[in-house]
Amino acid sequence: MKTETIHRCIAERTNHDLIANYLDYFNNYLTVSAFAQAYGLTPFEAMKVIGKGRELNESSAIRKGEGNA
Repeated sequence: MKTETIHRCIAERTNHDLIANYLDYFNNYLTVSAFAQAYGLTPFEAMKVIGKGRELNESSAIRKGEGNA
C-alpha cells in the first residue's frame, strides 16, 4: 500500500465523515474486513480511516467534556 493512497483516502473525507465512518464501524461491523468491503477499501485503508475517526471522536468528546467543568 502506497502512503499517498492512504493519505488521499483520509484527505477525501471531512472530519465529520471520518467520525461517522468510525461510529458506523463501531456500531455495525464485527471486523475491519467487513467494513473495508462495504466501503470499497483495503483492510489497511479501513484501519487508517477507523483510527483517524476514533482519534477525532475521542478528541471531540474531550472538548465537549471540558465545557461542562
